[in-house]
Formats: sequence, structure tokens, C-alpha cells
Amino acid sequence: MTRIDEDEEATEAPFDLAMSRRLLAFLTPHRRSVVFALAAIAVGSASSLALPLITRAAIDDAILPRRPGLLELLGALYLGVALVRYGAFRLQTYYVALTGTGVIRDLRARMFERIASLSFEFFDSRPLGKILTRVMNDVANLNQLLSSGVLNSIGSLLVLFGTIVVMLALKPDLALISFAVLPLMVWLTTSLRRRVVVRWRAVRRGTAILNAVWNESLIGARVVTAFGRAAHNEAHFRTLTDMVRRRYLDAMRLSAGVDMVVDLTGTVGTVLVYVYGAFLYLRGDVSLGLVVAFTSYLAGFWQPILQLSGVANQLLVAMASAERVFEILDQRPRVADRPGARPIGPIRGEVRLEGVSFAYVPGRPVLRDVDLWVPAGATVALVGPTGAGKSTFAGLISRFYEPTAGRVYIDGVDIAEVTLASLRRQVAVVPQDTFVFDATLRENIRYARPEASDAEVEAAARAAQLHAFILSLPEGYETRVRERGSRLSLGQRQLLALARALLADPAILVLDEATAAIDTETERLVQAAVERLLHGRTAFVVAHRLSTVRAADLILVLDDGRVVERGRHDELMAAGGLYRRLLAAQAEMERDGGLFVAHRPAPAR
Repeated sequence: MTRIDEDEEATEAPFDLAMSRRLLAFLTPHRRSVVFALAAIAVGSASSLALPLITRAAIDDAILPRRPGLLELLGALYLGVALVRYGAFRLQTYYVALTGTGVIRDLRARMFERIASLSFEFFDSRPLGKILTRVMNDVANLNQLLSSGVLNSIGSLLVLFGTIVVMLALKPDLALISFAVLPLMVWLTTSLRRRVVVRWRAVRRGTAILNAVWNESLIGARVVTAFGRAAHNEAHFRTLTDMVRRRYLDAMRLSAGVDMVVDLTGTVGTVLVYVYGAFLYLRGDVSLGLVVAFTSYLAGFWQPILQLSGVANQLLVAMASAERVFEILDQRPRVADRPGARPIGPIRGEVRLEGVSFAYVPGRPVLRDVDLWVPAGATVALVGPTGAGKSTFAGLISRFYEPTAGRVYIDGVDIAEVTLASLRRQVAVVPQDTFVFDATLRENIRYARPEASDAEVEAAARAAQLHAFILSLPEGYETRVRERGSRLSLGQRQLLALARALLADPAILVLDEATAAIDTETERLVQAAVERLLHGRTAFVVAHRLSTVRAADLILVLDDGRVVERGRHDELMAAGGLYRRLLAAQAEMERDGGLFVAHRPAPAR
């Protein structure tokens, strides 16, 4: 059950110049839209600065002297400049959005390509949820800074410094009065606004937890119902919704209070300009139009400061996101084509391991010093207790992992020296947990070989004992299965995986318990499909149900990462070692009615 835990990862990080340069490099491919955005920002800023000057001229030179002709001209000029500002704002919005969508597309594509190229070790050590957070949330944070943050802050700086220069040029003493509340405004927008950001971030975290519980409850709905946990889950959900509500109200109260204080501070600054400006006007030191222009400038003076303080917060958040994004982009696959790697030719299927060891964590080996020779076309069964290293052994054959020590040869060629693409076209893996895409049955089978014809797809399904079931469906091969194959039984998903493998037509096959946890009738179909699949191929069968490996050419018994026994079924039974004990224990459990039945219950009285 999802707990009320906060994300332990940092949400902010100090400014890093080197990382900022790396981030800005993502704007380079979009320099055209950046240039247009900057041009629009410059035109819009200049237009905003010009409007109060036109207002001043209208009051001082047209309204007070009663010159209607000049007033009409200045009115037309004001309208024209306002339209230019509006057009520049629209162009700025468009090109900033164009830049932002381009950056987020490039970043996500780069991350997707990098993640897709990484080895299994990367996924073994990281929860998928955190990887998705990198691709979605962290990239979105960087996009906000690189597009709207950087570009809009340039516009804010232009307006801010332009306003300061114009006000100082018009009347320095009145300008200094106008800036009297500036230190207080800066403190409010940096310190108090930062607290608001922290509160809203807590709301987002709580909402993320709430969404996770929603997701977990929907996926596990059958388990919840089966164990009668609906009432408990409802209480847990109410607790979470109350938490989010409290956080939301807390953030709203603080946000409203800060906005009120900021507005009040701006109002105090405006009142100071009015009072001192009126005093100067009555004394004859300034014109009425200049006072009105000053108040217009002051009205637009505070908004850039607020925007820049928001960008400062964005920058700290983006630094933390950048660290996590670049941590992925800087990853290099541990299993990759080496320099000078060459394609391996058509494989016959001879496999040899020399002194192979492997460890997921240094110093804690999972496989230890394995030597093995398998002739082409032989079937090798891998058995042993849970955690003995069977699946790891199979992963080394397909080069999902690199040996920590030793070498793996196929047809006498070190597989570390050949290209992965040429190797994996001829080595197929059928996992126990078959992944089914949200697509048609035909598309799911064809995934193994996209160029295969419909006839070849149907031939593979027929060989995998799946054809009859597919034809019984109203839409046949065009039946769309739901996400993760929820419309298929476990056995049907395993048959689909075998059909994929048959369509791929590999020279070497790795089966990770193709008959696990299925009923006897389905097991018969799967076994028939497996027999067809194994014919003429070298196969490694990871087995938990030992009844499936009796006919193997060679059985390897693994324990604690070592091959402790090897031979055929009869030889190992006669030896009376671990293999025989495993088989006897499994037979006893089957007699007791299944794996989870320790004793038969006493009859009811």
C-alpha cells in the first residue's frame, strides 16, 4: 500500500555555471525561433516604454494647450504603438512556445534514446517510476527555464532597466522617490514568494502521492476486493485527500497574503509618486504630463521584478532537475558494441563458457567460475533453488550482461567482439513474464520480425498452438488486446511469446520457464509448442518445474552461483544429489495439492 512518503530527492540545487552552459546548448538547434523571440521582445519592450512618453506629450502639448489637431495625431500614434506592442507580444508568445516545445521534444527524445540503449543493470538498480519522473517532470522543469524562463526574463530585464533609465532621465529626484520601496519589494518577491513556492511544491507532492494511490488501487482492484480491503483503502485515501486539502488551503492563504502585501507595497510607491509629483507640479518644477507618465512607468515597474523573482526560483528547481537529467544522459551502456565489433555470421549454435563469473554488485558474485561446452542443436536445462543464478546464466548467453570474468563463445567467436544487433537477431529469449503490447494479436506476434508477412505470422501462431484460439475470437488476428494483455490468460500470453520466438526463427533459444503457473491442459499446448520451437535449435531452458526438463540433453544444477551437478536426468537421479532432492521435494508438494499447502486440513466434524 502506498505510504505518505515524500520524494527524498532534492527539489532545488545551487546555481552551477557549467551545467547552465550545458542547458543553454539545447537552445542552439532552435536559434532561429530564439532570434525571432528576442526581436519580438525588444520591439515589445520599446513599445511599452514609448507609450507613457506619448501620454506625456498628449497632456502637456495637446490637451492643456487645447490643440485638438495634435491630440488626434498623438492619439493615432498611441494606437499604432499599442498595436505594435500587441503584435510583438503575440509573436513573442508564439516563438517562445515554439522554442519550448522544440526543446522539450529534443530533451525527451535524447533521454528516450539514451534509456533505450542502456543495459539491464541500469533498470535493475532504479525504480521505473523514478525514470519516468526524469523523462516527464524534470524535463518539463528544464523546459520552463530554457524557454519561458530565459527568454521572458530578458524581456523583463529590458523593461526594468529601460524604465529606470527613462525615469532617471525625465526627473531624477522623482525617480529616486519612486524607487524608495524597491528594497522592500525585492525582499518580498524573493523571500516571501519563495515560501509560497515551497508550499505549492508540497501541494504537488501530495497530489503525486494521491495519483499513485489511485493508480495502485485501480491496478490492484481485484486483490483489494479479494482480501476485503476496500474499507481500509477508502480510509487511507480519505487521509491523503485531507492532507492535500490542508496543504492546498495553507498554500492559498500564504499566496493570498503575499499578493496583498506586494500590491500594498506597490500602492505605497505609487502614492509617493503622486504626492511628491503633485508637490513638484504645484511648485512649477514638473508638468502634469510628466507626473502621469511617471505613474504609468511605475505601474509597469513592479511586474518585471515579480517575473524575475519567479525565474530565480525556476533556476534553483531547474538545477536540481538538470542534475538528474544529465545523470541519465551521461550514462553509458555497460553492454555495447566495442570498437571494431563485426557482425556475427549465421549461427550454428555451439556455445562455450570459459571461467565465467558475474556479479550485480562488486564483491557479491551471482555466478562463479562456470565452464561449459554445448554442441549445436542441444537442449540444456538449468535447475536449482531460487537465487541460484539460473536467469543470470541465461542473460549472459544473450549478452544482456557482460561477464565479470571469463568469456562466452558462440561457434568459437567471443560474443563480446560481435555487434549486438547481429547477435540478438539469432538469439531469442522467451521470458516467464510475457509482455503484451496494447495492439492487435497480429501486431504483437509480428513484433519479433516486423517485415514478416501475414502468412508467416499465422504459421508461427499455428506452430505455437495459438491459431485456433485466435480464430475463435470475433475479430481474429485483428483483436486488440488491452495493456499488458489483460484480455489474455497467462497460458495464452506464454503461447503468444512462443509464437514470437518461432517467427524470429533464432539459432539459439533461451526459455525462462515457459510452463510456469498454468493449468495442465494449457501446459500440454505449451509443451507441444516448445517441442516445435526447440527442434533444430540450441536451447537453454530455465526450469522451476523439473518435470519439464527430463528430456534435456544436459541438465545443469546450480547452487549459490556454481554448477554443482551436470548430466542427464537418469544420471542425476542415480547420483542422489541436489537434483534428486529438488525433484523429491517438488513431487511431495504436488501430492499435497500445490506449492502453498504444507499439510492437509483435518476433516470437519
